[in-house]
Amino acid sequence: MNQDSIVATRASWISRVILLPALVVAVGFLSWWTVRTTRDLRRLDKASIIESTLLLARERVDRIEQQVIAADNAVFQLVNPDDLDPLALRWIESAPRVSPAVRSVLVLDANERPVRHITRDSPASARAFLSKFSDEIRPLLHLSDTRPDAHNHLHHLVRGEEVFVSSLTREVAGRRHYVILQGDVTYLREHLLPSLFDDSVGQGRFSVVDQDGRTIVGRALGGGDFVVTLRFPSTVYRWRLSAEPNKAEEIAARSRSRPVFDVVLVALSLGVLVVGVVFLAFAARNEQRLNRLKSDFIATVSHELKTPLSLIRMFGEMLSSNRQLTEDRRKQYLQIIVRESERLTSLIENVLDFARVERGKASYEFSPGNLGELTLRSVDLFRSRLDRDRPVILVDVSKNIPDSELDEQALQLLILNLLDNALKYAPDGERIVVRVRHQGARLTLEVEDEGPGIDDEDSRRIFERFYRGRHAREHGARGSGIGLALVQHIARAHGGDVAVRSAKPHGALFTVAMPLHPVGKR
Repeated sequence: MNQDSIVATRASWISRVILLPALVVAVGFLSWWTVRTTRDLRRLDKASIIESTLLLARERVDRIEQQVIAADNAVFQLVNPDDLDPLALRWIESAPRVSPAVRSVLVLDANERPVRHITRDSPASARAFLSKFSDEIRPLLHLSDTRPDAHNHLHHLVRGEEVFVSSLTREVAGRRHYVILQGDVTYLREHLLPSLFDDSVGQGRFSVVDQDGRTIVGRALGGGDFVVTLRFPSTVYRWRLSAEPNKAEEIAARSRSRPVFDVVLVALSLGVLVVGVVFLAFAARNEQRLNRLKSDFIATVSHELKTPLSLIRMFGEMLSSNRQLTEDRRKQYLQIIVRESERLTSLIENVLDFARVERGKASYEFSPGNLGELTLRSVDLFRSRLDRDRPVILVDVSKNIPDSELDEQALQLLILNLLDNALKYAPDGERIVVRVRHQGARLTLEVEDEGPGIDDEDSRRIFERFYRGRHAREHGARGSGIGLALVQHIARAHGGDVAVRSAKPHGALFTVAMPLHPVGKR
């Protein structure tokens, strides 16, 4: 094995043992990392959407709380425990504008006894509230435990009715009193909340539900992955605000479909990488096979060149010696020298033509010619190279073969290579049949031998460069493995192709079919 083959084999070994496993590990790691990264990004994306929605919900909750507390403070500022008489006049006048959500104001002394009750309700409603306050609401407020200036709220169900009360503890000159504001729940439901949620260009959708889950304002949200729910922390704390981003259904659908898309994308990426790995393995294997074939080709060509050169040298030395040779013997030696020279020339022409094909520099010169006549001349030339009359070569050329545009030198090389291939497998006494036919717009050339035939695997690969069939390898038949590759290249250069199949009862049949190119029309 030459140095180039050793280097190529070593490179192929490195590719299989080191590069391929490393690439497989890299593919696995990349797939794992991609899946993990997409999962983390999806989680962060969902978290960011929920966080932004939560901020919007908190902003709405704070706005409602501030509105209610501001209305309470406006009333608390009007209360003067030392002069409660003007309170009714001042508050009643400003209530529709400053505190429409407050129905009544109740002032208690330090012992939590009513001092003054000012209301915008009817006397019957006022009495009902005082009754409920004394019996059920006041104990829930724990007024004695509150700190001065403490502003608290009570949102509760009393006797089946929803009650909202604000309280403020004051201490002036050592005396404590309490201011109680009765909130108007109906006003909060029907006026305040709808006005605060009248936002047609907002960044989200909102709803407020009561303690029983009934929608107060907005519309019921779907409860999807991006719905955020908050309680009101200090005012109407039995109610809850829910929020979700605009186009939540579309975002949720996209979020649900994204894992599938990510998996498909990762699978496709993994598939591409696996195909790359397989292709690399195939290329390495193919390169190793080609290197082995090239090594065999170099050894075969060297042997093919050495044999005729040795014969030419031996018989040349015998002719140049002073030995007394008969005229018949001298003539025989000269014929051997001529025959081996032609054989050497044919081999060199094949190698040179193949080298031009490999470099993509093969060129053909088309001119008017006749395939039938060219075949007869080529067969005669081939017969002249044989040192015996066997095998018998039979030529069957149809009459009236039309002229066609072709490269005679290239086609002669094609015919000689097919005859040389048939000669390798034609046993002594058997025959080789050459046929030329004109079939419509096609010309066909057939070369049939009576050798061992051809296997299915060989028939698929026999036209590959450097490839030699099983019978050639088993019987040590001479050849370089490039003759039939040249035959295929020449046939395709003429617009045709070559095929092979087993002949009956035995042997192989090579058929070259190419279109007829009338003279002057190519």
